[in-house]
Amino acid sequence: MATLQVESTEYLFLGVTGDAPSVGAEVAFMPAGDRPLAEDWDTALVIPDDTDPLWPDAVASGVTGDYFVARLVGPFNANPVTLTGGDYQVWLRLTDTDEQPVRIAPQALEVSG
Repeated sequence: MATLQVESTEYLFLGVTGDAPSVGAEVAFMPAGDRPLAEDWDTALVIPDDTDPLWPDAVASGVTGDYFVARLVGPFNANPVTLTGGDYQVWLRLTDTDEQPVRIAPQALEVSG
């Protein structure tokens, strides 16, 4: 489980296996047992390989995968993804030209505060 302080703003990294999507990725942070609705999805960054400047941070986070998805979480600089204290299940939606798989990420998020 990843842990963030409610006052902190930092990237949450998710490791993904397979080929990076050609269109993009989104994440949703939901209470356990809830499924995301259309308005719950937030655009995330796809970090496809080690030429991306966020690659070293993704590797250092301890998650593993063929590529990474990252989303900035927290209140600094009017970031739109600000979570209250609690536990969240992280959902991942990958968009490619023909497919849009939705998965529950293997790591949960605890926001302390």
